[in-house]
Amino acid sequence: MYTLNRLWKYNDWANKLLMKTLEDGAREIPASCLRLLSHIVNTQTAWLNRVTGEKTGTTAWEEHTLDKCKQMHEQTSALMKNILDHQEEDLFKLYEYKNFAGQTYHSELYDILLQVLTHGVYHRAQIAQEMRRAGLEPILTDYIHFVRTEQAKPA
Repeated sequence: MYTLNRLWKYNDWANKLLMKTLEDGAREIPASCLRLLSHIVNTQTAWLNRVTGEKTGTTAWEEHTLDKCKQMHEQTSALMKNILDHQEEDLFKLYEYKNFAGQTYHSELYDILLQVLTHGVYHRAQIAQEMRRAGLEPILTDYIHFVRTEQAKPA
């Protein structure tokens, strides 16, 4: 459980850092970066709704404003924390769900949570690439940077 909680904190930190960067450089940041961020929050929402049984209400690539992305991330991050705090005994429970294409699958809660927590890493790397292509310095969202940053904060 420690690892999932740590990855939850990392995911929350990295997404918030990304959103702050997009907000601060709104004029220079390529639109593709917001599209990728929208995808991150859409899939976080979809995966967690599969666990809670809620209807997703979004597609994988639906585009949002930065404010909407922030709102969706806050909701999903809080939901993820709640699941981590209250469903430890259910980590290996199987969930049946449909993907965006309508195909039915079964996955353990642990694997679903791990998917939520690792999916954004891939797309944040794509965002960094898009920023570099636009002549901008990409943000550093590596896990070790998170660890160093968090360890430097006073307790």
